Amino acid sequence: MVVVPLLDAEHTRHALDLACRLASDRGSRVLLLAPLYVDWELPLDAHFKREEAALQIELGRERALAESYGVGAHAQIVRARPGELGHGVAEAAVEVRASLIVVGAPVDSQRGFRQPFSRDVWSVLNDAPCPVLIATGAPPQARRAVA
Repeated sequence: MVVVPLLDAEHTRHALDLACRLASDRGSRVLLLAPLYVDWELPLDAHFKREEAALQIELGRERALAESYGVGAHAQIVRARPGELGHGVAEAAVEVRASLIVVGAPVDSQRGFRQPFSRDVWSVLNDAPCPVLIATGAPPQARRAVA
């Protein structure tokens, strides 16, 4: 199983494309995880009906995209504190015995200063029980060809 947390929309699309290709080649499936961030002041099980409904719609779209590759896709919402998404992703990855996590993320620093990725991406990297592939986007030549 390949796990794909849905983070930045543009980069998540690239990550999902890579994950689906890998899963298709290996005869595997994809687990899509939509993060629902819960502020520290609230309990993790607080009610977020509108937010959950919006995430379910997003998960449905991404699941349809994954299935267009001929890949079986499951989807779930993961509740997490801001900057601590890694724990929820790790739990889901262990639960499904994931062989890979594919994260789509923009590079915050093109020159490599300090932390090139967001806190959530670092959290996933630190807590991951399996290898993590970071998809930073299509190569520059491909971006120019699309534009």
